[in-house]
Amino acid sequence: MTRGIEYRSTYEWAAARVFAALIDPGYLAERLRVLGGDNELIEHTATERGARYRIRQGVRAEVLPSLARKVIGGDLTINRSEEWRREADGGYTGEVTAGATVMPRSIAASQWLRDLPSEGGPAVCEFVVEGSVQVNIPLLGGKLEDLFVGEVRGLLESEHQFTVDWLSRQQ
Repeated sequence: MTRGIEYRSTYEWAAARVFAALIDPGYLAERLRVLGGDNELIEHTATERGARYRIRQGVRAEVLPSLARKVIGGDLTINRSEEWRREADGGYTGEVTAGATVMPRSIAASQWLRDLPSEGGPAVCEFVVEGSVQVNIPLLGGKLEDLFVGEVRGLLESEHQFTVDWLSRQQ
């Protein structure tokens, strides 16, 4: 089975400014440090057309929900890849995938960032992630998928708040 993920947020900046932050190696390194865990940016490539990077995120066993802790039996390492492309309409699209080697689990999603009509006011953009979580473990897979969907939404919200704070400091 799979469980769907949908996450939407808005920023009070133009999509180009938010995009520049989301792919900046300094921003990514600080985000990983501030959000905690044993995290590292392991690969980063940016061009005129977009960017690609890979992150390794470590989650200590003691902060995992008890059901996940029982299945995993220790710390969790998540390998996450993101790819972004600039679109002709001024927006940005991409994909994100994540998985852990200790559990047959995968996350795959599409993401986009686009300006919203501001009707003469300050620039506003929308960030959207839509995808799915799949855990291939008989009997427990569905419960773990529900758990990970919640965890992913929480992580995306934490990353959103970090981005707002980071962009506010850059003014």
